[in-house]
Amino acid sequence: MNAFLGRIDRALSACWRWLGIGANLSLLAIMFGVSADAILRYALGHPIAGMLEGVELLLVFSVFLSLAGTQAAGGHIAVDIVSGRLGGKPRAALQTFTSALGLLLFVTVGWATGGMALRSWEMGEYSPGLIAFPIYPSRMLVALGSFLLAVQLLLEFARSLVQLCCDSRARTDTAAPGGTAS
Repeated sequence: MNAFLGRIDRALSACWRWLGIGANLSLLAIMFGVSADAILRYALGHPIAGMLEGVELLLVFSVFLSLAGTQAAGGHIAVDIVSGRLGGKPRAALQTFTSALGLLLFVTVGWATGGMALRSWEMGEYSPGLIAFPIYPSRMLVALGSFLLAVQLLLEFARSLVQLCCDSRARTDTAAPGGTAS
């Protein structure tokens, strides 16, 4: 089972790497766009039209494309007051519970935002402003990013469940016939 989860983990890692590159490129575009807008605004008195709206939409790309990869790398903020003191089976049980809870939450978020994205696409929703940017790609990325985070959380759930089951099996496998551990 661990070999199977390892193959899935490697495949997802490649996916997260490419999505991270996309998120970094959107941050780069934001950086250059905002810098160019500031220079043109203060040096020539002519800002770039639609820069605010473009940056707002690109921020969604940078955040939601990198959610799952950040989770896989352990980069999200975590408070380990309780889990840091646990070990073995109790820690695996807590990890199983928290990953299941996160999985449920982000499947729900993905489902709800996916419906909103579909409605936005069907009605051709655009942002108000100097330049009318379509909103539905950003809404779709929120749903996609939430589902991808749910996939990562599903992998973590499976991994912690295997750890929870294998911990108890390892203890019974290493017990000598007389009842003492070898």
